[in-house]
Amino acid sequence: MRRRITEAIVGVSALILVVLGIPLALAVHSSILDSEVVELQASAARALAEIAVPLDLHQIEHIGAEPDAPPPFSVYDASGAVIFGIGPSSADPAIRQALAGNPTSTTHDEIVVVTPITDHATERVVGVLRITEPLTGVDHRSRVAWLIMAVAGALALIIGWLIATRVARRLAQPVTDLAAVASRIGDGSVALAPAAPSGIAEIDTLSTALADSSARVNAALARERQFSADVSHQLRTPLTALRLRLESVAAEQPRDLVTRALDDLERVEQTVQHLLDYARDNIPAGTTSRLDEAVRRAGARWREQVGRNGRTIVVAAGEPLQARGSPASIDQILDVLIDNALRHGTGEIRIGARRLAGGGAIDVSDGGTGQIDPDLVFRRGHGADLGIGLALARSIAEAEGGRLILARQDPTTFSLILLGDDAE
Repeated sequence: MRRRITEAIVGVSALILVVLGIPLALAVHSSILDSEVVELQASAARALAEIAVPLDLHQIEHIGAEPDAPPPFSVYDASGAVIFGIGPSSADPAIRQALAGNPTSTTHDEIVVVTPITDHATERVVGVLRITEPLTGVDHRSRVAWLIMAVAGALALIIGWLIATRVARRLAQPVTDLAAVASRIGDGSVALAPAAPSGIAEIDTLSTALADSSARVNAALARERQFSADVSHQLRTPLTALRLRLESVAAEQPRDLVTRALDDLERVEQTVQHLLDYARDNIPAGTTSRLDEAVRRAGARWREQVGRNGRTIVVAAGEPLQARGSPASIDQILDVLIDNALRHGTGEIRIGARRLAGGGAIDVSDGGTGQIDPDLVFRRGHGADLGIGLALARSIAEAEGGRLILARQDPTTFSLILLGDDAE
């Protein structure tokens, strides 16, 4: 941003210098040329004061030989013939105009001033004085003036660059500070105070709005964290008590029944801990799991419950397949998918693992059919369970770097896609 502001200011300054500098350079050249013409006309007036009438060639030659003689000049008689000096052998338009009594000057190839010589007694034009001067002096003075203008323009650009740098810093710094503030809004550590006034109304308004948003976000995060802590504490206490009771009756009840109840209880505790870790973004990264083993575990967990509902679960573990993702996360996702198939699907539930290019997938399908919106089904607030289960499962999958998609609608099939442990 600073670079763009600086480039914009310097660019505009350079454009203004060019737009104004070119006409100014031409005007300076014209002014220098005009001043040379005026000086030459003054020299012609001084020479006219010394030339006697009638014209005397010896007297004119004496004037030309004087140290303070005017620039190279020539004299023409009333017929337009040159009688002294170097010039056109016959009268040109400027000389003819002067013979008519009208002084004139030209600046084409050189500076030429032509002035009529008048007999003051009769007011009759008796000749013409022609003075010339090369344009080299004018060109030299113009180049010097242009050089001075160029140096002044370069200094103006440097000063403009310094001012632009300062202005860019002043304008960009509040935006940079706001970006830093905005990046800390989601930390939830402390509410952000409004930044010091920058003097720019729009930026100050944005700073105040970000501070207000920070306060609301931090309040919401604090409530969520408190709720998570309360849920964790309130659930662990009765779960611990339930475990103690189950262990105390282990001697009186069938051992297999108590063991299954303790396994279910441990799974509940693991589920609570995993959800808390997910909510706090504490899921360890880089963990890998065997997808075939995850499929077998899911089949073992759900076979009895599925059977009690008059349905069957078919497990196709396939070959050993390693993929990125923690076992707890994969188990959570599969539990959601199997529970969804049990409550909303029909027929047998099939779970299978398969290899994909760069990873693997676990498919969960049932005999259900129907038109299901693949995006709406994962949205919270949709469906009989308010869409919490599938939305949560997709979030956990994405946290593990994978995807959860509705692969087919006939039969209904959800696929958990995970990267292989050697994928980039």
